[in-house]
Amino acid sequence: MALTKSRKKEMLQELQSTISDSQGMVFTDFQGSGVSALQTLRTQLRVENARYKVVKKTLFNKALQNLGFEVSLAEQLPGNLGVVFAGDPVFGAKVVNDFAKKAPKDTFTLLGGLLDGQYLVAEQVTTLAKLPTKEVLQAQVVGTLAAPMTQFLQVTSGVSRGLVTVISAYRDAK
Repeated sequence: MALTKSRKKEMLQELQSTISDSQGMVFTDFQGSGVSALQTLRTQLRVENARYKVVKKTLFNKALQNLGFEVSLAEQLPGNLGVVFAGDPVFGAKVVNDFAKKAPKDTFTLLGGLLDGQYLVAEQVTTLAKLPTKEVLQAQVVGTLAAPMTQFLQVTSGVSRGLVTVISAYRDAK
């Protein structure tokens, strides 16, 4: 059954909305993957409000062009196109990378991604997947900023602690 023109416009609007809401996208070829395997992937992604959608490449390219992206993916991406739309690009890349490693050979392939309008090849997405999550990076920054203050506090309290120790030793001697 052919899609009507109005339904295609609806699909285009929906896809544009999804693209603009996501911080990063990961592209996959899912040919050979079973429905239950892809459902497992969708369940893992739902934890962080990420989505996995199968899209037509021509429709996806049109949506990207309408949003002002300078990327044409039809030539760069062979096979079927499954896209992970994630609010946290590192999370989406991690889940897809882990899923691709566990999938049987040649059934689920990581093709690339899109981050801040720049096309990423599969190796770059794999590198992105190795990064810590946003929360871990924020905790590391806070720890780095707090370390000098903590050390300063320990040094200044060491002087008063030493004074108390000397006075206590003097008291015990008398």
